[in-house]
Amino acid sequence: MSRRRPETRFDDLLDAATAVFSERGFRRTQMADVARRLGVSAGTLYGYVESKDALFDLALRRAFGEAIEPTALPAPTPAAAELLEHVRAGMRRRLHTPSLVEAASRPSPPDVGAELAALLGELYDGLARNAAAIRLIERSAPDRPELAALYFGRGRGGLVERWRRYLERRIGEGRLRAVPDVAIAARLVIETVAWFAWHRLGDPVPQPMHPALARETVVAVLSRGLLPGGPP
Repeated sequence: MSRRRPETRFDDLLDAATAVFSERGFRRTQMADVARRLGVSAGTLYGYVESKDALFDLALRRAFGEAIEPTALPAPTPAAAELLEHVRAGMRRRLHTPSLVEAASRPSPPDVGAELAALLGELYDGLARNAAAIRLIERSAPDRPELAALYFGRGRGGLVERWRRYLERRIGEGRLRAVPDVAIAARLVIETVAWFAWHRLGDPVPQPMHPALARETVVAVLSRGLLPGGPP
């Protein structure tokens, strides 16, 4: 019969699981590793989750901001399709770029610099806000081909395409600087923002920087560099 466990311990378990999966990836993480981080026996974890897959699913959902309520435990192992749907829903909910989609479908406004800065800010904030989920997915995706296809293909690939369409339209209108390859420029924008928004947090020898200044600097440099007459 399923039982309830203390909610604080359940939250601690998901914190520990998120940390270990993010460090080691899915394949190399063992339940014993999570138990050791939590300070309990490995057998204790199976009172909360049926399997490592169940724990990974819950950690991903929580990292995407979903409220995980420990009701009937142990939590069951999800089907592969169910886990992917949870990731897909999290990406739609937390990593969408509505302003970018809208901007790419309309003529440029009078102040294209302000538009570009706002779009860069939207991208930066989305990546920073979801750093835990992104780190967890990117570290574990090589071990889960279906997850890699969803995240890197539809997720990152779709984002690159949306930025490519936006840049191509504004460059075609003469409102942004021409570049040798628009798709490469789109990827450059995303990777630059991603490094400062969340990759830098894993730097073993980090350069001290205020989060707000990091955001402001990235937005300023990228937006001014793409405007006509800006620095080459």
